[in-house]
Amino acid sequence: MAVGCSLAWSIHMQNELFSEASSEVQGVQSRSLGIEIPQNKESPVARAMRRIRTIMLKKLAPVLAYSGGKDSSILVALVLTTAREMKERGEIVMPLTIVHSNTGVENPEITELARSEMVKMKAYAEKHGLKLTINVGKPTLSASWAVKVIGGRGIPSFPDGQASCSVDWKVAVNTRLLTAAYKQLRKTEDIADVVVMTGVREDESIIRDMRIKKRGEVAEGLWENEDGQLRASPILDWTVDDVWLHIGYCNAGVEDSFSDFSDVMRVYAGAGGSSCVVVADMRTANNKTACGARFGCWACVKTQNDRSMDTLIASDEQRYGHMKPLAALRNYISNTQYDWSKRQFVTRTIDAEGFITIGADTYSPNMLADLLAYTLTAQVESGVSIIDYATLVGIDARWSMYGLLPPFACLKIYFDVMDGNLKRAPVVERHPKTPTPSIGKIYVGRQWEHIEGPNSLSGLRDTSREFHGEACGLDLRVLSNGNMVIDDERDDGIEVDPEGAMDFVEFFGREMVQQHCRMDHPDWAAGYMTYLGYGTLAIAKGRSAQADGILRRTRWRQANNLHGQRSVEELRARCVSLNEEQLELLAA
Repeated sequence: MAVGCSLAWSIHMQNELFSEASSEVQGVQSRSLGIEIPQNKESPVARAMRRIRTIMLKKLAPVLAYSGGKDSSILVALVLTTAREMKERGEIVMPLTIVHSNTGVENPEITELARSEMVKMKAYAEKHGLKLTINVGKPTLSASWAVKVIGGRGIPSFPDGQASCSVDWKVAVNTRLLTAAYKQLRKTEDIADVVVMTGVREDESIIRDMRIKKRGEVAEGLWENEDGQLRASPILDWTVDDVWLHIGYCNAGVEDSFSDFSDVMRVYAGAGGSSCVVVADMRTANNKTACGARFGCWACVKTQNDRSMDTLIASDEQRYGHMKPLAALRNYISNTQYDWSKRQFVTRTIDAEGFITIGADTYSPNMLADLLAYTLTAQVESGVSIIDYATLVGIDARWSMYGLLPPFACLKIYFDVMDGNLKRAPVVERHPKTPTPSIGKIYVGRQWEHIEGPNSLSGLRDTSREFHGEACGLDLRVLSNGNMVIDDERDDGIEVDPEGAMDFVEFFGREMVQQHCRMDHPDWAAGYMTYLGYGTLAIAKGRSAQADGILRRTRWRQANNLHGQRSVEELRARCVSLNEEQLELLAA
């Protein structure tokens, strides 16, 4: 915010606050008729704090959903201030819990903003003797952007597709955090129940207002969600002016708060391309992403352009210029949505008659390898963590398990980039939208399902480990279909051990690449099996049958040249039926 704008605004707010306080003391207003009419002068702040205090006096423990945005920041400030005042009065204060989800691909400025503000929350609570717990969650490894997209499990959430990312990265994460909070808080005898508070407001958009009405949200008192759990929306009836006014008071030191919100104002001002944060907020009000976030994930391609990030970078290149590699990678992914040469044409589903469809599906192995190199390069140049050791192993294991690339190809690319061979995402024109091409079908049958003879060891089996089974404690188990597999399941559901992943990559990675990463390797699934053998990777409980089936299909595909990168021409020649009218889509 410009100095002049900030100073004038602070003076205006202080005058308004003092005038308002004076009116509240008077409590009445006289008219010329001589009749005194009581006036309700409860300010938005007093109103919200009264609601919060009433809830806590009923021995309801608040759980606050914090995103890093202005509304959730104000909610936290009001709750902490209310709790402090209650403690000073000698009233019983409920334990406070804050939950925050980090998608792993958040705008880096929002990630840092949320982190630094949560540090301030904790410091404020400790200073005033408040019991505050902050829990930060993230998506599961398999649901993360890197493993899903670069690992080849699915394509990004494009404009004409489903926004599954908001479910995997936000809804599912918050659900886990809330479930854990409920479980912990309900163990305390002094707590009657738990109430989740959000910073939702009514005047943000027509669509949001419709959702608020459908959920039955109210500003006064409590409401219940579809599962009968208590909810509260203490600033539901606040306007955007109320929010910025209170932030301004806190920034000027007029109102007590855990933060002066200077960083919040800076980020909003930068994203809106204005020195005045209120004007900037108005400019970005219509720039929200498909999931409703003002500042979307840097990898989000649900909209064609990320105006908030572009404007933020342009507002101060010295401060925000490090995000340019992320923006370039995002734009490349967005612009190549309809570039069918980047897709895998051997689909993953085999129908009941034993036919596999040949048509554009997820990203091709070559595209996956490029995306990994582009992402690692962006990570190096931006300083933003995207792919850690566990994620690297998760991607590599999936490539191997599905026969997409030779064993440890992921590690080879990683070491290439770390050795200085950077590979930046190229600037490309947006490909025009065309129908998804479908070439035809190849008959593959279901030979891999036969467990007799040579196929008996083609699935989740490791003869070298089994030979030394007694020494290393390896057990075998029989599946419901009669297949025998090694027992590498873990009860805790953790599939990649973070410390084990770091040790494997750093101490064995280059050796594994040298020994196994070649196109003519006889078993492309060997990388996956090696990670299992070293204990770096484990199978989630109850997933052995699924892993066994995938490995059998992968090894069958390799034996029949349907693994890795296959050309459209080769696949077309092998089709037993063709969709001729679709072939022209590939000519461009």
